[in-house]
This record gives sequence, C-alpha cells and structure tokens, in this order.
Amino acid sequence: LGGPDLSNTIEVNGMYITHHLLSITGEFTPQPVEYDGKYFLLMGEIYNYDDSWPSDIYFGIEKYLEHGDSFVDYLDGEFLFIIVDGDNIDFFTDPWSTRQCYFTVEDDYWYFTTLRISKESKRFLHNSHYRFNTKSGEIIQVNSELVSWNLDQNIDTLDEVVDAFKEAVIKRWTPNCTLFLSGGVDSSAVALCLYENNLPFNSISLLTNPEFEDQEPLIAMTNFCTNHFIVDRITRDYPYMDNAQAEIRNQTKKQFSSRVVLMGNGADEFIDNYRSKYEKTDWEYWPEDLHNFFPTRHFYFGQSRRLLDFHESINLNFGLEGRNIFYDKKLVQCWLNVSAPLKNKERKGFLKDYLRKYQIPISKTPTAGFGQQNVIPSKGGWNNFYKYIEFL
Repeated sequence: LGGPDLSNTIEVNGMYITHHLLSITGEFTPQPVEYDGKYFLLMGEIYNYDDSWPSDIYFGIEKYLEHGDSFVDYLDGEFLFIIVDGDNIDFFTDPWSTRQCYFTVEDDYWYFTTLRISKESKRFLHNSHYRFNTKSGEIIQVNSELVSWNLDQNIDTLDEVVDAFKEAVIKRWTPNCTLFLSGGVDSSAVALCLYENNLPFNSISLLTNPEFEDQEPLIAMTNFCTNHFIVDRITRDYPYMDNAQAEIRNQTKKQFSSRVVLMGNGADEFIDNYRSKYEKTDWEYWPEDLHNFFPTRHFYFGQSRRLLDFHESINLNFGLEGRNIFYDKKLVQCWLNVSAPLKNKERKGFLKDYLRKYQIPISKTPTAGFGQQNVIPSKGGWNNFYKYIEFL
C-alpha cells in the first residue's frame, strides 16, 4: 500500500487507476494528476524539485512539458513516472528502477502493478522508457538507456566522490527519518555525514546474532544519533516476509513513527562490487579500461536487483519510503570517473578515509551487519523468485 495517507481510484477510457499515497514531500496530492488531458503518476521521490511547487510530481510534469520524453535528464531521484496519454501509457524508470513496476495479463485483462501479482508478471527493466498501447495491447521499450554513463577514469582525487556522497545523504534526509545502522562502513559513513551536517536522525540496528557483529563501531556511531533502538529478538511471525527485516520496519514505526528509512545498500554493488566475496563476483581489480567491462555484474542485476526489490517490497508493506543513499546518479558517475589505481588502492577507501578523519573505528567484520542477519531468506521466497522472473 505504501501508506496510505490518501487513496484514489479513477476510471479513464475503460482503465481503472488506483494510487495509494505516502506523502513525504509537499502537500497531500491525490494521484493521478490530470493536466491538459494527460494523467500523471509518480512513485518515489524527486530530490531536486523546485519547492515553489506544492509537490514534486508537479516539478516532474513541468520538466515533461518542457522537454518531452527526455525530461528524466532533469530529474534527480528514485522514481517511477507514469503518463497516461490517450491510448498510450508511458513508463519511465530511474537508472536502477528502484521503484518496481510489473506487467501481467490474465483472463484477457492487463494489469500494471507496484508489486508482483502472479508468476506470469514481467518486471520493467532499469533505466528505461516503455510504452503500452491500450488498443493493440503491445508494449515496447522505447529507450533502454535513459541515462548514459561516462566511463573515462581520469580523476586522480577522491574529493568529488566524497562531496557527491555527502550530497546524496543530505538530499535524502527528512525530519524524523530512521537510518538502518549496522556499524559497517557504509551506514557508519551515512550516520557521520548526518551528524556533521546537524541533521537529527533516528537509527535502528539488528543484533539478533551479536556474535557476528563488531559492536565497537556500532557503539561509536550511536553517539551521533538522536534516538537509537536495537532489535535483539524476533517475537512475531510475518507471513510472506523475512521476519527479521519485517521486525525492523515494525519497530521503526513503533519506536519512532518514521515514514522514511535511509539505507546504505549500494556501496557493495558499486564501489566494492563484492570483490572480497568471490562467489558473488568475477573479478578482483578495476581495469584501466571500463568500456568492455561495464556494466559490472551487480550494477543493474545481481545483488542490486535482488536487494532493491526485496527491501522495497517490505517497505511498502509497512508504509515506509526507502531511500537508497548509494543509488545516486551523481555519486555513481563520480565514482566511475575515479582512476583505476585509486579505486584499487583500498576497498571503499573514500568512506574509510571519511571515518578515519573523525577517529571512528573501522569494522573488523565487514561481511557482518544486516547482511549477516539473514537479509535474504535462505530457502524459498526471493531466492526462488529470481530463478524464474522475466523482465520486459
């Protein structure tokens, strides 16, 4: 449901459109928004919107009216943007499709849904523009590369990456948000950035298996939090969800009444690429030339796809908006442009350097954190799901 603060259903040319609003930015805005005979829907968040508008969806509409299908070049966020225009429905995903969309045909009816509703559902790909014609029933991928990446590795300093990281954190902050804090490098750096910029935040940690966790960094980081809560046992059973991850969301709502959770996933996928976990990667060092190497295994698919969809599905069930710090267009581009020798000098080097400046201890068990606590069910559930999912 993703909330709801407000639910709205309308009929347009024989189509039923239902939207459940989780309102974070601006005024409550029932969706879809109608303008000049077109209907617009936004799932997720646009971070660079002009706050003279009552809501960020209007900023997206403005950019669409100005630039047409290339309007996503002017959007910075985590989003799925939908435009219903007569017989055509256009779908625009962000670079990683952080907000899910599935297409299903059953009994001569077609459905587009946020969550997967059957084994026949097909998922939209990342970084794409799709168009569906309601008369013909045909769906086409209009553009498979809305964002193109510059693969030149010609920057011999980490300054731009650090600045982009801080910007990615700050733009995702909102009052009373909660950080999923493991004590690992990724979430610790996020906590430090929030503290450094005087942005109060809650944090929640999962310690059901404390023997796996290096607690010294975690304890150090809790001094920076406005409020901190530890989930040390799971007392409820959550059907169709990983119990530990569901309990984190449950306690986030119960302890803090938060609506936004900040998540450090993405650093392993983009910056480190699991090079310390050989079963998850095919390479050890960044090469001098990325052009025949990119995208890497986990850039769009692999753990990126698995974890984004996994966390997004649970967040929606609890009426939370997940904001993924490292799935940031500017940050990822800055990292890609860093020279290969500097990338290979130390894994997650710029995050560790940032922590060292404040004498924050670096976790000695980097494979622990939330990942050690059974993020992905060991059998059934999402592991099996990815054996047969089809992409459009």
